[in-house]
Amino acid sequence: MRYLIAETSWKMVSLAKAVSDCGTLVTHCEAGDAIEDFHKIGEHDLVALDASQLLRGTSLCRLRELHPDTPIVLIARDPVPEQIAAWLMAGADTVIDEAAALPEMIAQIDCVARRAQGIARPLLECGPLTFDLEARRVHLGDVTLSLSPKLYEILEYLVLRPGRLASREALLSHVYGFENEPAPRVFDVYMCNLRSHLSGIAGTVRIATVRGAGYRLDVQDPSRSNNPLAA
Repeated sequence: MRYLIAETSWKMVSLAKAVSDCGTLVTHCEAGDAIEDFHKIGEHDLVALDASQLLRGTSLCRLRELHPDTPIVLIARDPVPEQIAAWLMAGADTVIDEAAALPEMIAQIDCVARRAQGIARPLLECGPLTFDLEARRVHLGDVTLSLSPKLYEILEYLVLRPGRLASREALLSHVYGFENEPAPRVFDVYMCNLRSHLSGIAGTVRIATVRGAGYRLDVQDPSRSNNPLAA
């Protein structure tokens, strides 16, 4: 997943670093007045910002209008119940006290992001594959696939959107954010390597190329096949 975090205080900087250290992709926004522009341009699985930014031009309503389905987390200093209720009604998904320890904050943020995808727990079944979203690992039975971070990020993006078309641009934006993207040939190599890891279960899970449009993860119900693990 990729989170957009407005690093407008030391607490938010620390949070962004801790999230990144866990392996989650982070889009760093260092200016509060740019958070709406970052949110408008990129596709993120969650937005986190300091509640004080709401007094400086950023609007929960505007953030919600730009991407209605993207969860919004507010980090606030000593929030009172009435203010929390007002923020929730205005579009925030949850409010976290900035005094909370970083592991607790990350756990809350991850839960909000997962549940926005309809995932109750950090374990996700995809055909014969099991995704541990917290550990960022993919298991096939008792075997853990040896995926590089980039390959995991591409596969996770597709798995969270099964059957939906993902353009090359969307995948590159997710993996690299606003950083320098690789040459097209490098991305082709990534996809080739990822398909190689999935070759043994191509009968149930495969990445289909839609010429001129992008990629789609096709997952077949094993109960409909006599040999669901056939290559």
